[in-house]
Amino acid sequence: MISKSDAGPEPIPGKRLNSNDLIEAFKIAHEAGTRAAANKLRDAFEHENGCQAAVQSFHAHLPLHKMRSDLEPSFGACFRLDKYDLQISRPVAQVLLSAGSINESELTVLPTRDWRASMYDSRPHLPVHGLLKHGQKAFTSLFIDTAQGLRRAAGSDSFTTGTLDGAESIVKGVGKSIGHVYIGCLSFYGEVTDVLERIPQMYDPYSDTDKRKRPQVENFTSGARAAEHSIWHGFKDGVTGLINKPRAGYQKHGVLGGAAGAAVAIPNIVIKPVVGTLASLTWLGRGIYAEAKQFSSTKDTNPKERVSILTPAGHRRSSSGSQLMNSGASPEGRASLESGLRTDVCKQILTEFERIKYEHSSRSSSSINDNEDSQKTKKKERKIKKNIFQRQRSHSASHH
Repeated sequence: MISKSDAGPEPIPGKRLNSNDLIEAFKIAHEAGTRAAANKLRDAFEHENGCQAAVQSFHAHLPLHKMRSDLEPSFGACFRLDKYDLQISRPVAQVLLSAGSINESELTVLPTRDWRASMYDSRPHLPVHGLLKHGQKAFTSLFIDTAQGLRRAAGSDSFTTGTLDGAESIVKGVGKSIGHVYIGCLSFYGEVTDVLERIPQMYDPYSDTDKRKRPQVENFTSGARAAEHSIWHGFKDGVTGLINKPRAGYQKHGVLGGAAGAAVAIPNIVIKPVVGTLASLTWLGRGIYAEAKQFSSTKDTNPKERVSILTPAGHRRSSSGSQLMNSGASPEGRASLESGLRTDVCKQILTEFERIKYEHSSRSSSSINDNEDSQKTKKKERKIKKNIFQRQRSHSASHH
């Protein structure tokens, strides 16, 4: 950075450092232009506030649309009510729960940002990367884990218990090993298709026109959507490349660039659709794998942990019966004791939520009525067509 701003010499790698290069660097550092550039940098540093700029940058990149709580904005949102498309804070959730407006099962945790690394990064891997990794896990499950399970079973006091534990460890070890082999084969196929998707970049100087953001696979739905897009974009890029590639080449390098773009577009007509179709199986398989992992993590989740998220230790204040009596045991009174919000605020939250519930139920009943009316209309149309057809047949028979 110092060299690019002309405030010093170019950096010299330590392994290449010699006396002549060092002498030349000192000469550059003492030049008038270099000293002037260094003074300019010094003045810029003196007139900036690094702390303030860092804080402003931090706040500028906050996802505020996901952090604001609906119904009452004093606290940040941490739960979602998918049924009503609401994101709410912990106190608002406690207000609604204490008043009986919702059930705890309707609440899901709101991820302000998904900090998990992408399940499949965009870095290129050798096609055997996943196969070796899962092959090692398969070997560990089959031989090491199974052997440990058998040793534990052999040390059991009861013959029947030991036999059952041994059989269970064998079945579990073999099952896990087969699963890892299967995932390794899918990973190998996926990495091969990833390499195939990068092949056009090797001969296509205008491949940046086809660049797209890599799909984020989080469940089966997103995997199926990525598979669908892979096929669609493969055929689309292959066909539209006949126009886009020559045009991009002409804009960058003139007539010769246009000719090069046309030469690149011809093989892409075949390569892009084929690679897109093959890659669609990869994305579908990744969606199935992600869905299985989600199901497994959900199955292992302790329901008590969800309750502790909503009601951390020491947060509830409604255990005292006298407090409930003093509040008149009204919904907003109970909500105030649960959440710590004022009674009038709780009443406002409950009123607004009831309005949202009413609008939601009205829309739902309206759509049901529309469907019923549509079905009735279709039945009437079919009945009218049937009557017309019968009259035409009877008229035709009498005419003959």
